[in-house]
Amino acid sequence: MKTAMFNSEVGATAGCTLQGLLGVIAQQDEWEHGIRADAWFGSVKTASKVALQGHEAVFQVKQNHLLFPKDFIESALKDAPGGVHIALEGTTKDEVQLIALGYRYSRKTILFFVLTKNAGTTQLGEPYHLKYTDSYGNVCTRYVDQPDVISNYFDHSNTIDVHNQLRQDSLKLEKNGLSRILSSALVQR
Repeated sequence: MKTAMFNSEVGATAGCTLQGLLGVIAQQDEWEHGIRADAWFGSVKTASKVALQGHEAVFQVKQNHLLFPKDFIESALKDAPGGVHIALEGTTKDEVQLIALGYRYSRKTILFFVLTKNAGTTQLGEPYHLKYTDSYGNVCTRYVDQPDVISNYFDHSNTIDVHNQLRQDSLKLEKNGLSRILSSALVQR
């Protein structure tokens, strides 16, 4: 990976993301074609470089928080209830406008995101349906506010997970289909 295109300039994570975008045409004014990626990809550097390629993106940020105002957001949301968010706007040295978004997901968890300026709105979107068990063992639902961009992120972020689950668990392609193909290929030799 160290010698792959872009990696020496921007690092392996951002480089891998940019390689995946080669040949992809950016869709103007159509967010449904934007990029959503989990924390492995998420950094200010990656968001900036993706924006320079003409794409809109939302990245979750965990470990790669260099240049991200994580400490400030944690402090601002320290005692906030679930459903509260903070959005900070900034410009990179490449003149890319980004938004750092902190979202108090629950009493214990703050989620961090970096997004390109036009990747979505931070106005309230579809609420999160928090399910919990009350003291009597009943399953209850509480609706937790969340920004629209986060609602859209979570609506679509598990697409690959759903595919893998269907392939591995529900359809058992590795066990059934693939093993039969390999077995018949070996028999024909």
